[in-house]
Amino acid sequence: MKKLLALGVLVPALTLPGTVSARVAGTKLAASTSTAAVVEAIAISPYGSILAWRGPGEFAGSPLYEFSGDADGKLGCSTKPVVTGTDLTEQPELFPASCTGPMKDFLDQATDDDWPALTTAGAPVAGPGVDKALLGTIERPGIGDQVTYGGHPLYFWELPKDCTPCGNDMLETVAPLYPWHGIWYAVSAKDGRPAPGPAVMAIEALPDNKVVFGESDGVAGATATVYAISGDRGPGACTGGCAVTWIPLRTSGAPQTTQLSTHQAKEVGVVRRADGTYQVTYEGKPLYLYSAERFLPREGTIVSEAGTAGNGNGLPAPGGGTFSVIPAH
Repeated sequence: MKKLLALGVLVPALTLPGTVSARVAGTKLAASTSTAAVVEAIAISPYGSILAWRGPGEFAGSPLYEFSGDADGKLGCSTKPVVTGTDLTEQPELFPASCTGPMKDFLDQATDDDWPALTTAGAPVAGPGVDKALLGTIERPGIGDQVTYGGHPLYFWELPKDCTPCGNDMLETVAPLYPWHGIWYAVSAKDGRPAPGPAVMAIEALPDNKVVFGESDGVAGATATVYAISGDRGPGACTGGCAVTWIPLRTSGAPQTTQLSTHQAKEVGVVRRADGTYQVTYEGKPLYLYSAERFLPREGTIVSEAGTAGNGNGLPAPGGGTFSVIPAH
C-alpha cells in the first residue's frame, strides 16, 4: 500500500472495538516501542513548526499527523478493518486495512494500517520546540498508550520519510478510497492545531457539467468540491459534530488563487474560527469539504485526478439552510 509521490493533560481512556494483526513487509524493526516517545518540532515551509517523532532509528524525523474525524468526543480513526480501499494515488491499488494500529506496524512497515499510532511507554517527552504541557496519552486496546498533543491523537503516515509532510491535507472519504471520512493535517508545535499550509483554490466540472469551486488536494493534485451554507456569513454555523461531517476548509496563511480569475480571487478570504483555526471564505461565506465526497472514476484507474461528484450539494445544514456548491461564474 504505497503512496506516490502531531499541561500534562491526560485525555480520558477510550475503548475501541477490534484490533488488527500486521502483515510485516519484511523490513527490519527500526526502533523499540518500549521506551518513552520523544516528540520534536521541525520547521518546514509553508507549514511552519510542525511535530515529528525523534527516533531513534532510520525513521527518526517522520512527521506526525492529526485527523479531523477524531473530534466531538469520538475517535474516527479506529482499528476496525475495511475490506478494501486505496489512497488517492496516480496508480492506486486496493488493500484491506484499518485506519490505525500499533506503532510496531509503522516501524516494521507493515501494510495493514493506513495511519499507525505514535505510542509511548511512560510519559511522552517534549523535545526541542515542543510544549510539554500539551503532551498527553490515551489508552487504546490493541495499540497501547497513544501520544496526544493538545488533546489530538498523533499518527504516522504509513510511509515515513519519502517526503515531508507527504500526508498533509489528504482527504479520505468513501470507497474506493479508504472510507475514514476525514482529512489529515500536520500538527502545529505551537498549539496542536492543524497546520494545513495554504489552501489551493481551484475550478472543477461536476458530472452535470456545472463548473464550481474546489480545493486542490495536497497529495495527488485532485480537486475536491467545496461547499458553502446558504445564508451563512460567519464561522459558527457548523461546529461540533457538524464540522466532523462538513470539514472546514482550513488554511495556514493566505489561500493560493492562481487558478482563479482576478475577479474570483478578490472574493476569496479567511475567517478565524472559535477553535483558533482559519477557514477559507468565498464572498464572505465559509467553505467546507464533505467527508463523504465521492471521487469520480477515470478510465483505467480507480479514482480520478480531475474532480469529485459534488454529492453533498443540497444536503441540509444545521439550523436551517443547505450545503451548496459554488458556481464559478
